[in-house]
Amino acid sequence: MPEYQVNADLLPGEEEIRTFQERGWYISPPLFSEEEIARVVEETDRFYGGHLDRSLVPPSMKDAGVTHHFPDPGIRKSDYASFYVPSLYQLVRSPILGAIASKLGNTPSIRLWHDQLLWKDPQSPGMKANVGWHTDRGYWQSCSSENMITAWIPFHNCNEKTGTITMMDGSHLWPSENDSALNFFENDLSSLENKMVTNGNPVKKVPMNLNLGQVSFHHCRTIHGSGPNLGSFPRRSIAVHLQDEGNTYRRHVFPKTGRAAQHNNDSICRKGKNEQPDYSDPLICPTLFRKQS
Repeated sequence: MPEYQVNADLLPGEEEIRTFQERGWYISPPLFSEEEIARVVEETDRFYGGHLDRSLVPPSMKDAGVTHHFPDPGIRKSDYASFYVPSLYQLVRSPILGAIASKLGNTPSIRLWHDQLLWKDPQSPGMKANVGWHTDRGYWQSCSSENMITAWIPFHNCNEKTGTITMMDGSHLWPSENDSALNFFENDLSSLENKMVTNGNPVKKVPMNLNLGQVSFHHCRTIHGSGPNLGSFPRRSIAVHLQDEGNTYRRHVFPKTGRAAQHNNDSICRKGKNEQPDYSDPLICPTLFRKQS
């Protein structure tokens, strides 16, 4: 099979692309089989148990290791986990993810930006495991593009009861102040909602109810988060962040602090012009899909 060949039946049509542009999110048909996801779950079980397969780790990350963030009890976020889990490596780099993002974002090619393995425990007394309302763009200020896309892949059927990812409908068209006002790590969703700048647009929350194998895609400026997992098992998933063809490093300084924006990729990508991070480094940010001429 050619490197970028995908099943055209799985790609969004013109109406679905138009809806994505209006609403900032899209739900795919099933892209992955039960067997593929089962293998991922098995290998990530070993990962959480401390087994790190280092055979796929690029040289620039040899000393860095996987980055874990446990912002609240019940929430686990592991950056770059795919480098340590072979089945995740294959899943994250699936050409179909790039092909769908290419259609939704109207860009000729899509590169990987990075991945985040996610775990949310069932809610228990005294523990709230929410993911705060935020935009991905808010954490990617070193990127020149405002057209990046995230694919969210749950490892089981996912709905409101299990704390599925939830989108603020059309919020990618709201003012950019939301990028800095909101926070993934804030547990109080109501207080964050009060900070949103909507320009009078209605606030409509849309949960991404997905069957096993389906994937949700959202624009980098779409506000999203999730409430508690009221199910009986952990909500497990991976976020695959994707960059469009034109994305490059840009120096951005936050006005309030005078601090320059940074991303973890800045320290592990090869250096390009003027010793700036090269976000097209094929070891860190490989091309997942390119339109064939």
